[in-house]
Amino acid sequence: MTLCPKADCGQPMQLDPHLGYDAGTGLQCIRCHRCGHCGMKAQDGLHLLFAAQHEYVFSYGPSPSYLKVVLSTVALNLFSIESLTPVQLATYVAEWALVMGRVCGTVRLAGNLVLSDCYDYFQRRALTGSGILRP
Repeated sequence: MTLCPKADCGQPMQLDPHLGYDAGTGLQCIRCHRCGHCGMKAQDGLHLLFAAQHEYVFSYGPSPSYLKVVLSTVALNLFSIESLTPVQLATYVAEWALVMGRVCGTVRLAGNLVLSDCYDYFQRRALTGSGILRP
C-alpha cells in the first residue's frame, strides 16, 4: 500500500485507471482519491545501479531515466535511529520521490523542508504498519 505523501492527507493511493502503466518507463501512475495528488510507482521495483559515498543511483523498468539520491550526514543520522541502512534509506527516498511525482534527476535528502516532508511520510507509513520497504 502506498500512502499519499501530502502532509495533510496520508490516504492510500490507487492506480490511476486513465493513465495506468507506461511500458516504456516501467512506471504506474497512482492517484489519491481524497486530495487528487498524482505520483508514480515502479511496477517492478527500483534497482540499485551503483552507490558511492552517500550517492545512490536507481533505475526502474526499461527506461534510460534514473533517480540519483544524495543523503546528507544529518539525514543518515536521523534515520539511523529507525535501524535503516544507508541503502535502505536511499531506496526509500527514491520510492518517496516517485510518489511525489519526481521520475528522474537528483534528489537530495537535506534541508529542513525535504527532510521534514520525507520524515513525516516515513512516520505515517511506520504508524500504519505498511512498512518502509518491500522485501
